[in-house]
Amino acid sequence: MITPKDYGRFCVADPLFYEYPERLDDDGTALAAAHRQPPAGWESGPAGWWIRLMPRATVLPAQGWKVHVSVAQDQVAEAGEIVRGHCLDRNLPCDIVRSLAAARHLNGRDVDRFEAGRLLTVLLPTEDDLPQVLRELGVLLDGMAGPYILGTLRHGAGPLYLSYGSYRKWTCPDAAGEPVPAIRRPDGDLECEPRRAVFSLPEWVTPPGVLRADLAALNGKPAEQFPYRVERALHLGNGSGTYHAADTRTGEAVVLREARPHAGLDERGDDAVTRLRTQHGALTALAGLDWVPRLMGATVFAEHHFLAVERIQGDSLESLSLQFPLTSAAQSAREASGYTARMLDVLDRIDAALSESLLSGVCFKALHPRSVLVRPNGHIAVVDFASVTDVQDTRPSALGEEEFAAPAGLQGAAAHTYLVNALRLWLFMPLPYRQPTKLPTLTHTIEQHFPVPTGFGASLLAGLRPAGDTSQEDPAAALLAARHHDWPAVRDSIVAGIHATATPGRTDRLFPGSPTWHKTLGGHAFDHGAAGVLYALHRAGVGVPAEYVAWLVAAAERDPDPRPGLYDGLHGVALTLDVLGHRDHALAILDRCRKLPGAAEDLPPGLASGTAGIALNLLRFAAVTADGRLLEAAVRMADGLGDLVRRGPLAERRGDPPPYGLLHGTAGAALLFLRLHKETGQSRYLDLADLALRHDLARCRTLSDGTVMLNDGVLGLPYLHGGSMGLAFPLLEYLRHRDDPGKASVLAAIRSTCEPVYVRNAGLLRGRAGVVATLAALDGPQDTPAISTQIRRLAWHAQRYRGHLAWPGFRMHRLSADLATGSAGVLLALGSAFERGEPALPYLGPRDSTEQPVQRR
Repeated sequence: MITPKDYGRFCVADPLFYEYPERLDDDGTALAAAHRQPPAGWESGPAGWWIRLMPRATVLPAQGWKVHVSVAQDQVAEAGEIVRGHCLDRNLPCDIVRSLAAARHLNGRDVDRFEAGRLLTVLLPTEDDLPQVLRELGVLLDGMAGPYILGTLRHGAGPLYLSYGSYRKWTCPDAAGEPVPAIRRPDGDLECEPRRAVFSLPEWVTPPGVLRADLAALNGKPAEQFPYRVERALHLGNGSGTYHAADTRTGEAVVLREARPHAGLDERGDDAVTRLRTQHGALTALAGLDWVPRLMGATVFAEHHFLAVERIQGDSLESLSLQFPLTSAAQSAREASGYTARMLDVLDRIDAALSESLLSGVCFKALHPRSVLVRPNGHIAVVDFASVTDVQDTRPSALGEEEFAAPAGLQGAAAHTYLVNALRLWLFMPLPYRQPTKLPTLTHTIEQHFPVPTGFGASLLAGLRPAGDTSQEDPAAALLAARHHDWPAVRDSIVAGIHATATPGRTDRLFPGSPTWHKTLGGHAFDHGAAGVLYALHRAGVGVPAEYVAWLVAAAERDPDPRPGLYDGLHGVALTLDVLGHRDHALAILDRCRKLPGAAEDLPPGLASGTAGIALNLLRFAAVTADGRLLEAAVRMADGLGDLVRRGPLAERRGDPPPYGLLHGTAGAALLFLRLHKETGQSRYLDLADLALRHDLARCRTLSDGTVMLNDGVLGLPYLHGGSMGLAFPLLEYLRHRDDPGKASVLAAIRSTCEPVYVRNAGLLRGRAGVVATLAALDGPQDTPAISTQIRRLAWHAQRYRGHLAWPGFRMHRLSADLATGSAGVLLALGSAFERGEPALPYLGPRDSTEQPVQRR
């Protein structure tokens, strides 16, 4: 599952686009041990963050023991030379971290804590090699130390660690359905490699005798008693942890902060222990101030450092911001005034607290909303002091909090002024911005929608803009904020921006996108990859370059493990190629889909990845090719889906909530049944559509302001992807065939839901472009002004790339061209609104076209 931390990983290598962190430009810190030409009989090549050295005559087993070397940053180069020399002498393959920058990343704060620290690895052709490797490397590396590698077995005092795992790229789904590394059991089945902080072995693996002492040390009782009882984890990171705990000596409730030596490196190279000491110093220097938690104790246990501080009752500023009132016009009118008064009071208290800290010589360089607690009496407490430094320090924050960190050059009071203004902007318009030119638009929007004091916007601009910047213009917003929109100019600018991002020389992506569920970028898929972008360009009536088409065909052909789905697999590629006029390629891909392993019953039911989307695509191809086999296959899939719908609401899969909404739930199945009713006239398909819609409608709830949300198991969502707006499309089509006052009432509520003031993201599937696309489909007389309003509000999100309109992807941290989250999706939504033709996405309505593109200027 993609988490906010995963998005941080994809922001490491490129300042403009989401990118694989392994593509970091680290040539300036390349490790000689990794890049030096290997001797005769050896070969070397890149392997992610590492360079693998491999004797040509050696064949590794399918799985077995690995020896990892974990050292501190200043010892990486020396350890790399030692490991290289040892492996060349002993004819053993090894992985050597490719650079010092890569080593810092692999020990960084935001890296997966179960992957951290594995800087150097010796790969063992046989288990018999293990004793000699441990003995000789133990001597050669004696005295070196590094971060403990979680989930491995430590050999002696370090820096050697052992794991048992696969040498092949085997994967199996974990509890959340995520593909994770797997090993093969004696019966031939795969099981997930363990991901636990403490080392464990599969029960069918017998550890060699050389590890007996290490296992005894692992399982032995500690010589001392840990003085705290951990109740629950609040945060777990690489090198650090925060817990609710109780002091076993006094019974007092505390917040316990943990730090591991050499782990969790920040931008300055400081580890978690260094930052914990910084916090200890700040708490001591500021002790007695009412916004500073009391220091309750400090200890070192099993080499881990701990700081115990007062547990304060209150809500974080981050959680209080969920009361943000601009979700609808009605809520804004009712709650904006109270929200404004409360947040201004909190901001004044934060400003006063930071001023007090300067008097004690303490300057904050970053202040995240989750680091500020608001007590029940309205007073505040700051609970994270990791970013503090002295008042003369002009360096930027080392903690990578882009939105909430003072930039380089600011110190003391100037740094604090910036931090307070960053919080002011976020509390009243929480749209992350990458370009300072957005500030005039955002501050003007705040003054339009909140009763803030006179001069509030001007103060924000002065406090956040780079020195010397006095511009009041936002070039990216101009085309969209205009009273009368120039659609051809908007379209051409977005298209030019998409072309400007293309990288046909890369094999992994043609256009930049947002990270997907499976932590991938780009590729050929319809939702996040090239197929969706080419589909959007075609729908905009502009030419699609032949090299783009060739790239898409080649990418689909070389996919070693393709999915069949419409949005995430080969069916979406086939659809795109066919509408572009390449039917032979499209049919070849459909034939490949038919031959993919796995039974149809293993597919999910939805439009995006499963049965509904595939069957709709087969129906289309059956119509344009007159191939009865495709029609038969589609009907079989629909009948199976009908049986599933008749059995009741969809069940959860692998511990996730039951599938819901347009792309994954029964609303997508309803579209299939409605299409079959249109093709066959059979009422049973209309009955199935009714039943399918009822399953998703049962998950909806109407809020006090009249908007309707679809419950995803935790939250109520409005979005096209899996929220109430996605239901509009099958409801519209159903009501064309049958009167149903209940469904008509829900559709009217969805229409009201399509008038939000604030939407965090711009994208089509989970953002404001989806609002525009839904209003365009509703197409009532009252929808035209609402559409214009939402298009003008897209100006809040719009950015520029090489002089053209571009759009930030999901979470707004980097630009994206993909259909799901970026420019291609916005282009489709605006096209459906201005031209009032087909729905923004295929198969959402009765007007889907199979014609060749009409070229426009």
